[in-house]
Amino acid sequence: MDSTRRRKGRLPLALLAACLASGCDAPDPDRDPESMTITWAERTLPAPAGAPGRTVVRDAVQCGEGWWVVGAVFLDRPTETRDTRPAAWFSPDRETWTSVAVDARTYWGRRAILNSIACSRDQIAAVGARSGGAHGNPRVTTFRLDGEALVDVSAVFTQYGGISATNVGPIAGGPTGWLITGNRTSGPGVWFTDDPREFTRVEAEPGLTDDGDLESLAQGAGWAGEEWVVVGAGARTGRHLDPDPLAWTSPDGLSWTPEEMPAGKDVEDVHRVTRLPGDRLLAVGRSGDQYAAWTRDADGWQEPVTFGAIAEEWHGAPYVASLATTPVGVLATLSTGDHYELWHTGDGRDWQRVDVPLQPQTAGDHTLMVAAGEDLLVVADAGDGGHVWVGEGVSS
Repeated sequence: MDSTRRRKGRLPLALLAACLASGCDAPDPDRDPESMTITWAERTLPAPAGAPGRTVVRDAVQCGEGWWVVGAVFLDRPTETRDTRPAAWFSPDRETWTSVAVDARTYWGRRAILNSIACSRDQIAAVGARSGGAHGNPRVTTFRLDGEALVDVSAVFTQYGGISATNVGPIAGGPTGWLITGNRTSGPGVWFTDDPREFTRVEAEPGLTDDGDLESLAQGAGWAGEEWVVVGAGARTGRHLDPDPLAWTSPDGLSWTPEEMPAGKDVEDVHRVTRLPGDRLLAVGRSGDQYAAWTRDADGWQEPVTFGAIAEEWHGAPYVASLATTPVGVLATLSTGDHYELWHTGDGRDWQRVDVPLQPQTAGDHTLMVAAGEDLLVVADAGDGGHVWVGEGVSS
């Protein structure tokens, strides 16, 4: 990869506003940039009604008349068959939060940890999972809002599991419905719906299926204005240790077309995607020992830029945990393999790290996520209970 692409910059707030309004070229990387600072204030999540335990948070989104946070309760007194239960919270203003009733009826729904939530047409849908069964695999359950309670959706085992199962990833929302990204033994797979009471599994679809020489993995998805975009990576036979970035597009979530992305010399893998102003796209993932950002405009995907650094020693996997467009630009939370960080960009090309009140160590029960919405909200978990912070001010 051209070394001139390996640049890390910081965008002054005034220039950021101009970029968000009309788009702009990246500033001189050799200038002395100003640092962007967000003032954070923590808000309290009440304990959900029911069996007591430690609350955990996993994701958040603005939808309908307010903000939603999802996670679970790790029970203080677990039994042989149950040690967790799903949990959710709602706030109309990011200030005062209430626990949302969860009426789970299925075996795995009553035990699910809600890992991902998305919004479509002012309605929420969430995905949860809990490992178990004979082989200890994650048992996936989706949830929807029924009145004032979150309820689980009954599904046959093969909907998310079965002999062709690999994994089920995050859920994304768009004006036509919801899309869950995952993988099957045939290659990338998705689950689409315009009604959260039932999802359609898209498996072994020609545009997603591996071609026999290519082995690919889908990681995340987003709505691109007129189509869905799924991002991930793939490698040809004999090059399994050198995957390249990949994307797939669909107008309806059912039929898919592969889309090429520029590949460099390093191992690359795309994890999350979001929209930028001007009908552009931004995808973020790993590239070698750094993170990389790809932008797509009318001319297609552009060469990536790199930023940040992956830790030399890992407590857990390095990855992009979240990517969201906010009023101050795009925010991304990253696991370095050692801890979580928050990064900001205005144009997808120049990035700066932003201080956050909590940098959880990378671990299975820890996370740092930024919510998509019209204001700033971050949720974090360092193993001591769920935390929610609102961004009250931005300065540079």
